[in-house]
Formats: sequence, structure tokens, C-alpha cells
Amino acid sequence: MKKLHLNSLFIKLAMSVLAGVVILAVSLSYINIYSSEQIFTDMFSDSQGKIFGQIEERFYQLYTDFAEIAKTVADDEAVRAYLASDRFDTAREQQIVYQMQMRVKETKIREYDNVTLFLAGCSGKSFIYNYADIISVPLSEIGAYPVTKEAAEHPGHLACKYMENGFTNTMKNQPVIIACRAIQNQSDEITGYVYLMIKESEIRSFYDYFLTGNSDIVVLNHSNEVISANNPCYFENGDASLNHLLDIVEKAKKSRIYHTSLRENGSCIHYLVQQFTNSDFVIAGVVNAKSTFYEEYDLYRNIATAVLIAAGIISLIFILVRRQTQPLYRLCISMREQKKRDFGEQVPVEGTDEIRELSQTYNEMIMDLRHYIQRVMETEKAKRAAELYALQMQINPHYIYNTLTGIKWLVMKGNSKKSVEMLDAFTALLRNTISNADEFITIGQEEINLKNYVKINKARYGNKIQVEFYIQESCRNAKIPKMILQPFIENAFFHAFPDERHGNINVLVQRKGDWLLIETADDGTGMPAERAAGMMSGAGRKEHFTGIGIRNIDERLKLIYGIGYGVQIESSKDCGTTVRVKIPYEEMNQDESCNIM
Repeated sequence: MKKLHLNSLFIKLAMSVLAGVVILAVSLSYINIYSSEQIFTDMFSDSQGKIFGQIEERFYQLYTDFAEIAKTVADDEAVRAYLASDRFDTAREQQIVYQMQMRVKETKIREYDNVTLFLAGCSGKSFIYNYADIISVPLSEIGAYPVTKEAAEHPGHLACKYMENGFTNTMKNQPVIIACRAIQNQSDEITGYVYLMIKESEIRSFYDYFLTGNSDIVVLNHSNEVISANNPCYFENGDASLNHLLDIVEKAKKSRIYHTSLRENGSCIHYLVQQFTNSDFVIAGVVNAKSTFYEEYDLYRNIATAVLIAAGIISLIFILVRRQTQPLYRLCISMREQKKRDFGEQVPVEGTDEIRELSQTYNEMIMDLRHYIQRVMETEKAKRAAELYALQMQINPHYIYNTLTGIKWLVMKGNSKKSVEMLDAFTALLRNTISNADEFITIGQEEINLKNYVKINKARYGNKIQVEFYIQESCRNAKIPKMILQPFIENAFFHAFPDERHGNINVLVQRKGDWLLIETADDGTGMPAERAAGMMSGAGRKEHFTGIGIRNIDERLKLIYGIGYGVQIESSKDCGTTVRVKIPYEEMNQDESCNIM
């Protein structure tokens, strides 16, 4: 079936319906999505607030436990005594260490298998609660940590900071959170520090399972330093996202408005800030509610489902519209294709009353055209037969006179054998050109005619010109129009070899796929390309054996086979001439062969 044109009735009706359905579907979808998004955003923000409450509860519990453990250990007399002096004997030191272990064991540290407790004294003594772990860095380096300095500046306060690496073997290659409290003697002098260290991933586990792919959570200490975050970019000082978040947190603290929505990069971003109870720690959340909405509710799948449903409805509408326009479309296709047919196909009379009337009128017009074309074809066929007869009658009388004179001359010389051969050749040539009324002959028959013509010319003019035939065996029964090759041989005899010049004429016949190629080539004087073109245009036509010009042959072939076939001439001065004839390959059937004499 032919492709539909954009300007066709079916396309215009279909596109109008499609446009209406699409506009309606898009409008309803947009309203539905927008309303759902607003509802989801409000619900999601409320749920995030509740999640923050759960995270705060867990983190606050951890923080208060750390503060209690650190205070208990820092206030213990055995701890103070152990870290303050290095003059104890072995027995006394063992006794104090045992007392420390018991005191530490009584704290809530026993509830945290993932927390390391470490004591470092200013005298150089240290103690680690977990015997399976050891310190991996010098005490002097630990004393230079920012968390240690902050604890020293604020005795009685639990400092808490994030570090990229811990200082024990179990945590030295992992991000950790370290809490530190200074240990003071009776004179309020700092004698050491108690450290509580936990992996940052343990803190992140408090909120990881609440996160989606479009939200972030950041935990800040009292100095607005990040101690935990799901996104690594927030741990980088100077990061634009971190600085922006810190600004949001500061504004929230001052205004006491802890839920803010901002339009950023074409999306609505929600910021939630919550300060932990009885501490300066803050948890901040960054949520892209729109992206979360699309992700959580698989909006694209729902849109795809809606598109499929709409496609089904549109297809049904297309079928209904197509059924109404199909008769008119068939009529248009038939009218467009009639130039490739014989006006024998009629369109069905169907559809609405207007289309039925149009189809009936069209069918009647096709019948009239077919009868008219048949009459024209019969007239053309008769005209072609008359032209062929006229061509057969155009043998130059001067050539006949010269041939008969040559035969007479051979008889007078007593060369009866040669005169008989010449007479037989001449008789056969006249029989196949004048007496035979068939328009087509085989390549084999044409070869016989050409050889008879060459034999006559050799008898008159000698053997200065040699003619060779190279015919593919499979082509001998190929059908060609009569009297199309003799003019080329004649032109070569009388024009290519002047002044008794010797030369050769080669006739090549071969099959090339679905067409037949015949070449007549000579090595004579040739002609300029302009003259060869003039021969094809009809200029300078000569009268010899048949009086048929090359242009006439070309026009005759195009009349029989079509514009894509005919004669081509290639020639140049002193380099000979080649004439090519290209026609469709067709074999002579048995009935036609019987008519050939």
C-alpha cells in the first residue's frame, strides 16, 4: 500500500482527533500530577519531621550516654590518680588499673560494642578499655587533635568532632566521630582526657534507611561542624552546598522557622532544620520533593500506562476514521497508478453516497479511456508495420545495379562458381530484407544476413576489409528488430577505410543480465566526437545500402523498447569507431521462429 500523504483527508482527520486527545490527556495529566505533587510534598515534609524526631531521639540518647560515661570516668578518683602520677609501685598500679576497669565497666559503655574508650594522661600514661585494640598514633599527636584542644578550652564540656581516620588499629582507616572530655584534679588542673570513639557509619545508620535518592541528612555539632552526613561533599570545607546549608541553618536558628522551601535550578528544594534537645547539635535535611515524588510513585510508569491507554483509544479512532475514508483513498490511489497500468482496473463502488457516485463516474471514464487507448495502439502497430515495409523498400537502386553488374562481370570472366556464390548471397539478402515481412529475427539469422552482405562487398571490392563475428552461443536465439545492424557495417565499409585502406570490423554480441549488448567496432579513420553527435541528431546522413540513418535506428529502438534503450556511438580521429546497441534480452519462441525464412 502506498504511503499516506500529509495532505490526505485521513491524515487531517486523524491528526485533528489526535491533537484533541493529546491536549485533553496532557491537560488532565498535568492537573493530576500537580495536585498529587502538592499533596505528596506536604505529606513528605510532615513525614520527614517525624523521621527527624526519631533520629534526634537516637542521637540524643547516644550523646547523653557519652556525656554520662565521660563524666563518670573523668570524676573517678582511681582514674585521676592513675593519670596524675607515675610513682606508683607495680602492685599499687595494678590495683588502681583494676579499680579503673571496674568503674568503667559499671558505666553504659558495656551497652556499646562498637565504641572505643581511651584515656590519655598528661604524664604520658594511657589506658584503653578494649584489650583487643591498641593505639596506632603517638599520644602527642592525639593531644594536638582539634577535639582535644576544644575539650581543654572548655573543661566540663563534652567536645564532639568528625575525623577522617581514628587512632586505633580497628578504626585507623575509617571516618570516626570522637567525643572528648578533660579530666581535672582537685585543683581544677587538667591531668588527662577521656575519649569515646565511634565509626561515623554507625551514626549514619540512624538515618540511612529513611533516605531516598533525592534527599540528604547532615548532623552538625555546636560549632556548626559536620560530624555525620550521607553525602561526602558536606565534609569538604568550602563546598558550595555545605556553605549554603550552613546559611539556611543559621537563618532557621535566628528566625525559629525550621522548614524552608526554595526554588533552585528549576526544582523546589525543602530544607528542614531541627535542634537537638538540651544541646547545640543540629540535624538538617535537604529534600527534592518533586524528584522524590517521581521516584517514589513511579510516575513515569504511570505516564507510560496512560500513554498506552491513549494509544489504544487513538488507534480505535483511527480505525473508524480509516473505514470512512478508505473508499476515497482507494479511488485516489487508482487514479494515481493508472499511468502505470492499462486502465483495466476499476475501483469498488462503496462508501457514502457522494463517494459511490464519484467511484461510478470514475469507472465509466476508465472504460472510455481503455477503449480509446486500444484504438491508438492498433493504429501505432499498423504505422510501425508500414514503416518497416517502407524501410525494406529503400534499397538503393544504384547498389542493386552495381551488384548485378559485378555478377555479370564475373560471368563474362568465366568465374561461374564465384558468380553463383555472389548471386546466392544477393538473393538471400533480398529475400530476408524485402520478402520477409516479419519485424523481428534472431541473432543467428542476422549473422547470416550480415555475412551475405559482407560476401557481396568482398566480391566487388576485394579482401582489404576483414569482418569477424564474436557471438555468445546463448545469444544466437535472441530476438532483435530486423535491419538494425547492416547500416553500421555499411558505414564502416564505405567511410572507415578510404583510399584502399585495409582494416578490420568486429561484431560482438553478448548478454548482460536482462539486456542484450551488440557492438560493431572498426579500426578505421574514425571521426571527431562532434560529428558522431551530429549523426545521432540526424545531421549529415548518407544514403548507401539501405538508406537508413543511425538516428532512425535509434528512434525505432526507443519506439519498440522505451527511452532507456537505443544506439550509442564512440569515435575519435584515427582511432576507429564503436557503435553499441542496447536492447532487452528476449528469446525468439517457436511460433515466431517458424515465420523466419
